[in-house]
Amino acid sequence: MIASSLLQARRHWDEAERSRFFAKLAFFRGLSPGLLEHLAALSRPRSVLRGEAIFLEGDPSNTVHLLASGRVKLVHETEAGREVIIRLIRPGEIIGAAGIWGEPRYPASALAQEDSVVLCLPTAELSALFDRHPSLALAIIRVLSTRLRDAERRICDLQTAQVEQRIANTLLRQAQKTGLRTTRGIELGIRLTRQDLAELSGTTLSTASRTLSGWHQRGIVAAGRERVTILQPQTLATIAEGVVE
Repeated sequence: MIASSLLQARRHWDEAERSRFFAKLAFFRGLSPGLLEHLAALSRPRSVLRGEAIFLEGDPSNTVHLLASGRVKLVHETEAGREVIIRLIRPGEIIGAAGIWGEPRYPASALAQEDSVVLCLPTAELSALFDRHPSLALAIIRVLSTRLRDAERRICDLQTAQVEQRIANTLLRQAQKTGLRTTRGIELGIRLTRQDLAELSGTTLSTASRTLSGWHQRGIVAAGRERVTILQPQTLATIAEGVVE
């Protein structure tokens, strides 16, 4: 089955399709067609089954991955053995770029939440392109700086915000990244389980579920099994700011 999936990935993600995919990525916008074609030739598609690891925390960081399709979570295991979600990865996002800034090993694990395809780029060869193509280096720096700002905001939330604020901030951040405006409100463009929400917000499953159910009853959000639509963005923003209604 795995061999079949790999063949299917290679068939659907040939070099021409990989080049077109790279050209659509916002952070690669402005790169020359020749450089995009070179990146496509350098990359290799890999099919990853649901539950399978793309890489594990502590593995050598010799490959940079771009998620082409599917859904992936980046997780860290605490000393107590608890899995904490660091980031939910959408198609078009980079995974495992630690080697670019000199980290010899991945600081977290990347696990497929559904059958996915990643495009793999050798870290050493990608880094070697930076001297010849500063625009590529700047594109990667922009991605990493955005992630750093996100991480700083989450750390600040965990240290200073109450649990309802953290959950509201998590939903608003996901809405900013993936939100689709509908007649009802802002529908998150990712599947988000209660467990995902709890881990992203630094709280327990029961607290996240109870809070989301309460907001659902008040009409602030519409919470399905793995889907959330923000019906009252301003009210949720007020909660995130710590204003008591």
